[in-house]
Amino acid sequence: MKKIFISYSSKDQKMVDSFIEFLQLGMGIRRQDIFCTACPDMLETGKAFIEKIREYMQECETVIFVITEQYLKSPFCLVEMGAAWGLSKQYFPLLTVPYEKLNNTPLMGIQMRRLDNQDDLGILYDELHRCGVLDEYHTAEFNRRVAGFVGSVKDNLSGNYLIEKDENGYYETTIESVRELSQKQYRCYGIKGHIADPPDKEKANSDWLFYWGNTFPDLMPGDRVRFKTTKTKINVFPDLGRARNIYPDDLKKIEG
Repeated sequence: MKKIFISYSSKDQKMVDSFIEFLQLGMGIRRQDIFCTACPDMLETGKAFIEKIREYMQECETVIFVITEQYLKSPFCLVEMGAAWGLSKQYFPLLTVPYEKLNNTPLMGIQMRRLDNQDDLGILYDELHRCGVLDEYHTAEFNRRVAGFVGSVKDNLSGNYLIEKDENGYYETTIESVRELSQKQYRCYGIKGHIADPPDKEKANSDWLFYWGNTFPDLMPGDRVRFKTTKTKINVFPDLGRARNIYPDDLKKIEG
């Protein structure tokens, strides 16, 4: 079985984790044949990770690009894209953005498939067999899992999913929007997803980080953050409906 390199933005980690699970359980690709930095044991502690990524790309016959808004904003991802092109790798671009977003990239004018489309994933499944990435068909398992995976991609893109706490009580997510306030000393940021088990125990249309300006860093759409909280509150606004204010006890911006 040939090896696969998955090129993606770290800001799409949740979706990539689901994709790797689908490749394994839905398509039958072995874990050891997937290189992706979402798999923590692939990159050794203390080693130069850029050089390691280059080595893995050379070893892998096939590259899958998970192309999102964040991917196209990442210089490092675009370098990976160009490297796959330069090494003449067999590549499969999977889109979550309009095709027009690929202007001025090496993939302009190339046939695309969509990550959020069952028919396109079925075509990808057949193509991976034809090029030798997959040795056997697991059609029943693929059909059983594909609808759920596509649904999870759509939920991820829309922000309609739960963010679970890690073992230290932190949530991790992406900033989606900035809300301008009349009281300039405060900061208010819309986040992607909804926090699981909120202190208020209620449902909300959207979740917002809210804090005094000098307490934590100023943020912008696309920033990745980790935070913990013990206090939240539901407010109702004409434009947002039921919105949850999250008052962080701690908040860190994730660099890279």
